[in-house]
Amino acid sequence: MDQFLLLFIILISYILLLFLMKKGGIGRKKVCGNCNNCCPDCENPLNRIKRTRSDRIIHHMTFRLFDARRYMCTSCGWEGRRWEDRFRPGLD
Repeated sequence: MDQFLLLFIILISYILLLFLMKKGGIGRKKVCGNCNNCCPDCENPLNRIKRTRSDRIIHHMTFRLFDARRYMCTSCGWEGRRWEDRFRPGLD
């Protein structure tokens, strides 16, 4: 099999996987009754923390499709990335 064709198939599969993850809502911010960004474990509000170098690398490797931010839960100690759909004013 041609190496270029194999690389092309892998790249297309990776992009398709990214779009499926976005459409499926994997890693999206969780909204609950008392806040717009809840912890996935205990449903308490999450607090933003500083991004790490690996967060920036992941942001570029996903072709900036996910604008994931790093959060931490002060109740249970959960720490991770969450993303939200971009706000587009005027679109209904």
